[in-house]
Amino acid sequence: MFRPNPYMGQVCLADLRLVCLSFQNQNKGTLMSVDQDTVRRIARLARIAVRDDELPALAGELNSILDWVEQLGEVDTNDVEPMTSAVAVTMKMREDVITSGNHQKDVTANAPQSEDGFYVVPRVVE
Repeated sequence: MFRPNPYMGQVCLADLRLVCLSFQNQNKGTLMSVDQDTVRRIARLARIAVRDDELPALAGELNSILDWVEQLGEVDTNDVEPMTSAVAVTMKMREDVITSGNHQKDVTANAPQSEDGFYVVPRVVE
């Protein structure tokens, strides 16, 4: 159903869902309803090519997801302890000792571009 935009790289429906979930209505504390214009905007932000005839079905699916997330907010979790795993696991501890270090030149040796011991990456935010 969804085709990645050939100029934007590979994306998946999960990306679109995550972007949609970020469009929460912070003032009312409830999730907003997604219309076709919002789906079009979310698809553009997620870099997913979506045809106009796919918009109604996608809007319905995203609204179902948002309804499910809203239902999760109704669950009483006051007496539930925070957990890091579904099963009881104790963390393995080790001595906090200094090991060999100062390998900056070795670490950045295979980098496409480095400067002063740091990786040089393309600018993301303009």
